[in-house]
Amino acid sequence: MTLRHIRLHTVPASPWKNGAGTTRLLTEQPEWRLSVASITRPAPFSSFAGLFRQMGLLTGSGVRLLSVSGAPPLLLDQPGGVIRFSGDLPLTGAPLNGPVDVLNLMRPANRTGPDLTAITPENLPSDALLGFIAAEGHWDVIAEEQHYTLAPGDILLSEVPFKLTVLKAGQIAYAVT
Repeated sequence: MTLRHIRLHTVPASPWKNGAGTTRLLTEQPEWRLSVASITRPAPFSSFAGLFRQMGLLTGSGVRLLSVSGAPPLLLDQPGGVIRFSGDLPLTGAPLNGPVDVLNLMRPANRTGPDLTAITPENLPSDALLGFIAAEGHWDVIAEEQHYTLAPGDILLSEVPFKLTVLKAGQIAYAVT
C-alpha cells in the first residue's frame, strides 16, 4: 500500500472552460474521484450524470448552489460542513464574499461509499480511511507507522483503507471513509 502525503499548493490547477474557477485533481480511482475546486465567481457547475457528489468547505466564506429548476438552494457556509447532491442536477455555484476552495468527492450514484465526513477534536475518526484532509489548524497524526504534522491543505490519500491515530487535533479536517 502506498500512502501519499500531498500538499495542495503543489498540485497543478486546471482552469474551467467557463473561466470561473480551477480544479486540482487529487486522485481518480475506479469508483471515486477527489478534487479541490477553486471558485472565483458565479458559474454553472459541470453535469456529472450518474454520479453522487459531496462537497466540503476548505477556505473562504462558502458557496451557494442554485438550481435552475427552482429547487431550494444548497448552502455550504460553515467550515466542516458537507453538502450532498446528485451530479445530474443543473446547478450554478455562487461564492459568498469572495473566492472559495471546496473539496469534491464524487462516486457512482448507485453505490454506497466512499463518503466525505467532517472531523473535529470531538469527532475523531475511528474507522479506516481512504483520505484525510486538514482544513483548519495543525494535526499531528500517525498513519502506517509514520508521523505526520499536517497543516491546512495537507492531505493523506491511499487506494486502500488505512488506520489513522490522532496525536494532536487541529480544529477541522475531512475524512474520506
